[in-house]
Amino acid sequence: MLTPVNHRLFEKTPTFREAAYQAIKQAILDGLLEPGQPLIEERLAEMLQISRTPVREALAILEHEGLIAPVYRRGLFVCKLTREQVVELFTANEAVEPFLARRAAHYASPEHIAALDATLHEGEACTARHDIAGFLRAGRRFHAGVGLAAGNGTLAQFVERNEERVDLFLMGYRKAVDAEMMNTSNREHRAIYRAIMQRDPDAAARLAIYHLQSVRERFAALVGDDDDDNDGVISSEQPMKE
Repeated sequence: MLTPVNHRLFEKTPTFREAAYQAIKQAILDGLLEPGQPLIEERLAEMLQISRTPVREALAILEHEGLIAPVYRRGLFVCKLTREQVVELFTANEAVEPFLARRAAHYASPEHIAALDATLHEGEACTARHDIAGFLRAGRRFHAGVGLAAGNGTLAQFVERNEERVDLFLMGYRKAVDAEMMNTSNREHRAIYRAIMQRDPDAAARLAIYHLQSVRERFAALVGDDDDDNDGVISSEQPMKE
């Protein structure tokens, strides 16, 4: 499930920690480690072919980021977020991303614009082969790239972390994420990109708002009102007790 770490590339534990962190995080966001799945240090270390210490340190970072959470006396598990938590993440991004899009239209460098274009092509390619994990990853990179183009790395990271948790939730519904949904998001991303490239801050902000509200509507249709999100939920905010 996890690719072993290449020992020849690393000599110090902090580097092993980073490698373990990236490998476990990618497995979570790609759906290889699913919501509700236990994370056992020994097994992860064995798969990565490294010691348990960097794995333990990597899990601590992932817990801080809200992708995994402890369950009372049972260890760490991949989080399964509730609908309410995901709506909060959407709301937070809706407050931030139009501001970033507006600034990006003012300050994006040619390198930033080229990087955004590359993420768009990546998202479209993933959609063509119905690679849902890759599509979501490209979307995260696009949103983070807008933040970087705006000249605010702190908010870019904030947005990307929120996107990661939303995508963790969506991976649980990946069978219902169809080509139409992905194509719509790609078109909305490209519209934001064009406004940034054309140095139109008002249009960039307006299109960012439209995209975020559109995504929220698609999300609501995806899960449905009768979906019981509290059945077996392992929440990063309310750990399960025996």
